[in-house]
Amino acid sequence: MHTTLDSLSSNPNVSKRLYYMMPSINVRHPAADDQKTLNIAIKVLKKLGVRLNITTLNKQRFPCAVDYFEKAGRRFAPKDGEQCNQQQNDCAVVIHNNWMVTKEAKVYRFREHLMWMYDGDDEYYSSSTRFYLTYINQAPTYPRNSSSTHEQTAIILSEISALKTAMTIGYLLNRTVILPRFHAEQSVVESPLNSVLHVKSFDDEFSGKYRENSFLRHPKVPIEVKSRLLSNRAQKLKLFRKQSFLSADDIKRHFGHINDRVLEMGSLHNVTVVLKNSSEDVQFNKKLSRAFYHSDYRQYKRYNPW
Repeated sequence: MHTTLDSLSSNPNVSKRLYYMMPSINVRHPAADDQKTLNIAIKVLKKLGVRLNITTLNKQRFPCAVDYFEKAGRRFAPKDGEQCNQQQNDCAVVIHNNWMVTKEAKVYRFREHLMWMYDGDDEYYSSSTRFYLTYINQAPTYPRNSSSTHEQTAIILSEISALKTAMTIGYLLNRTVILPRFHAEQSVVESPLNSVLHVKSFDDEFSGKYRENSFLRHPKVPIEVKSRLLSNRAQKLKLFRKQSFLSADDIKRHFGHINDRVLEMGSLHNVTVVLKNSSEDVQFNKKLSRAFYHSDYRQYKRYNPW
């Protein structure tokens, strides 16, 4: 938000008058967003002789989402120990989570950047009983600047397929899936979920059943969850190399007995889990079909299903 009111007047009625004007202005200027509508209201009051005390906030200290997330290339939370440059006065105080639509996508972005502290009744972060699984998306092996559209599409399709497999394994083992990093856009850079999926559609079906990539770094996640990762790659990679199609019984037989709070699955590339025809499994497959729609970073549109 580039131009923002810091304060209006010692008289609270001035502030009320300003904000009461905004809906009527929006009727006459339906294409104007909240910021533009606010600016118009300020100009109107000034013309009427109303005295306003207005401060333009520092764009580096109070950045909008385009400046903080997109232009700066911040796709994930800063690395541990990474700090802003206080001498250059570029440490953000408040970040406007705009230039993105749907509450679900905005909450997801703040969670991904470790800017969300609300734990909720379900103990989103602090649960002492919930079990998790993680997996990885391996980075492309060819130079990113030479990837073709066909290669980019193949990468995303493979990663979407792996996510469907992960959600299926999570369903079978009653584990919450911690998301990997995806590889999106023309440069095939590491990207968050909202760069490849319509978050609201995914949330409508799987809210509470997945966690953002940065989840294990959150300060409210118990240390016993952060520190107890299972790394039994030899057994699981041997299983996945032998069979690209696995049954629900295969998954439960190989992993159902493991009591580690976080089960590390490795790569799920080219792995498909075939469910039974029970009513529960049929309903889960319907959830999968409803959850996966393509979108881009700002989530303005929901495109065809994956």
